[in-house]
Amino acid sequence: MSTPRKIVFIDRDGTIIREPDDFQIDRLDKLALVDEVIPSMLALKQAGYEFVMVSNQDGLGSDSFPEDDFWPAHHLMNQILASQGLTFSDELIDRSMPDDLAPTRKPGIGMLIDYLGLPDLDRQRSCVIGDRDTDLELAANMKLAGYKIDEQMTWPRIVEAILGQDRQASVERNTNETRISVSVNLDRQGENRIETGLGFFDHMLEQLALHGGFRLQVSAEGDLHIDEHHTVEDVALALGQCLRDALGDKRGIGRYGATTPMDESLARVAIDLSGRPIFVQKGELRDGIV
Repeated sequence: MSTPRKIVFIDRDGTIIREPDDFQIDRLDKLALVDEVIPSMLALKQAGYEFVMVSNQDGLGSDSFPEDDFWPAHHLMNQILASQGLTFSDELIDRSMPDDLAPTRKPGIGMLIDYLGLPDLDRQRSCVIGDRDTDLELAANMKLAGYKIDEQMTWPRIVEAILGQDRQASVERNTNETRISVSVNLDRQGENRIETGLGFFDHMLEQLALHGGFRLQVSAEGDLHIDEHHTVEDVALALGQCLRDALGDKRGIGRYGATTPMDESLARVAIDLSGRPIFVQKGELRDGIV
């Protein structure tokens, strides 16, 4: 399974670079960055986001807005951003005029059909950032979160809102033997509700959530009249998938842990959450080599 793609669909004029009174950045001396845009985009990049530019450029290529006036400033903007490690996965530019009512013009989604069809698009965390109501309408049309830059909602506040989202996920697993529902929130504690029909298993799951510092809700109905193993197995599978979904690209998590004895028992489990495969080889040393 591929890692979900977290994408910021980002406007250009008024969002990355300042928009002049005549709405056309057609000279190099008009180019100026919006306050805090570079450190804010870097914070999003560090959190695993990629950027896709989505911009309306009214009549680009016409006599009133020649391409030779547009591209020098655009290329300089990209060079400045690239010097700080910021690049765009794609640049989507609509050249139509408002009266054309083109489906590719924001807030229309014509330029974004391919992205909306991505099976690995993280729809919970991907978002649209712009400076106009049409950018919020675009977000609504894409069924993504939308953020509008203004005097109150500055770039740092937008980043705080995006990265402050809780990491949570829910999984349902229904088989011939069990019906399982699991939800986790890795950034909240308490309010655990665990009902599997197996008292000791409930207790161990509660301990897992308590000492793991996350919220866990489990509901399970299984063929306990036969035995417990279907219920335990399917809850474990659903919980593992739930944790994987909530962790996303696993940025910022610790891969190493410690062993803690409880009362008179001790169990050791080693789990590597990096997603990398492992290789185990058993052999005998020859000639006393250590």
